[in-house]
Amino acid sequence: MKLNKIADIQSGYINRGKIEPRANGSCLLLQAKDVDADQLSCRTNALIRFNPRLSGKDWFLERGDILFMARGARNHSLLIDKIPASVLAAACFFIIRVSNSEVLPEYLWWYLNQAPVEEYLKRFSGRSVHMPVVRRAVLEGIDIPIPPITVQQQVADINALMLKEQDLYRKMAEKRKFLMTEICLRSIRESR
Repeated sequence: MKLNKIADIQSGYINRGKIEPRANGSCLLLQAKDVDADQLSCRTNALIRFNPRLSGKDWFLERGDILFMARGARNHSLLIDKIPASVLAAACFFIIRVSNSEVLPEYLWWYLNQAPVEEYLKRFSGRSVHMPVVRRAVLEGIDIPIPPITVQQQVADINALMLKEQDLYRKMAEKRKFLMTEICLRSIRESR
């Protein structure tokens, strides 16, 4: 089933001009710099607070929304799990909000980061330009296989466990590096 048949898709907040940070701003802005592409997550502790000129088309991010990075060489998506109130996504993102009760956002997010979608985007997106951009029509046309909800839940659960495992391996590697560095430094100090 095409993506636009199972989800509503909206571009992120488009600002006319420079974003002026305001300590007492009414909204927060999630930008590309707030996304960890390797962890497929976002950092919300340093979002810019500002006063936007909202239109009827702007969406505040909600739990379960999927942000799709529309610009750049790597088009990945991330699932919004925890998000403060009144957060807008920048224009470099498309916001995908599942509208079909037979599709889990966690499953759709997982599928949008898989090889078939990457291959589709390579074929149909403008890749010869300086800053590649995925057009909305291309995103809407992605074919999404829809297995039964139980299978979607299993895929989502396996993906969550895999991401947790990757995070543990990363933390373990950092600790190992710290430990090895300390051993080497101690050896140098003791050899004097």
